[in-house]
Amino acid sequence: MTSKTQKEAFLHYEADNYFNRNRGVSYVPEKDVVINLLKEYNYTPQRVLEIGCNTGYRLDAIRSQFGSFVAGIEPSQEAIDKGKQQYPEVQFVRGTADDLSTFSNAAFDLIVIGFVLYVVDREMLLKSIAETDRVLKDGGSLMIIDFFTERPVRNAYQHIQEMEAYAYKQNYDEIFTATQMYQLLDKRSLSHISKNYDATGDYYNKYSITTLRKDLQAAYK
Repeated sequence: MTSKTQKEAFLHYEADNYFNRNRGVSYVPEKDVVINLLKEYNYTPQRVLEIGCNTGYRLDAIRSQFGSFVAGIEPSQEAIDKGKQQYPEVQFVRGTADDLSTFSNAAFDLIVIGFVLYVVDREMLLKSIAETDRVLKDGGSLMIIDFFTERPVRNAYQHIQEMEAYAYKQNYDEIFTATQMYQLLDKRSLSHISKNYDATGDYYNKYSITTLRKDLQAAYK
């Protein structure tokens, strides 16, 4: 085993491998729970950042439907190269969640984090949380898509063999709400298999989408 971090592994090869393993997955904006939630809440974001944006397909759909400025950060260079060809109006940055230095403070009113936090190195997790908070403006919204779990779980991340790598499943929205500066607006659980809403106790095959509102003063009124 080497001393390489999971961040380095993703930047050097695993992000590209992940992108290639999932090339055949089709995207249908009408079935995207993120876009449907925005419509349900009648929320039109002005500036959107997606952390872990892949080729930018969701960002381009948001831009097309809501007229938003959209930017994404993504560790896979192959995904970015394809995205620049397909979605030229998406701004891409190669990188990871712990370093959003390309973006200024309070630059976005909506941030989407999709299946990223569970593979963040634990020593970089709070920095990733802090960077997300830094670039989200007060009054903005944060959507977190990640595994649904009844308790924190650490599993081996099977796709990285050169080092000890892990998937950390926990309810990441609780980190934000514990500060009292993020208010829970909506949380839904969905089946990994059917992609439909799932009220069963099959936590192993579920994921969640949580919508939070950043409000620095709400808890102190």
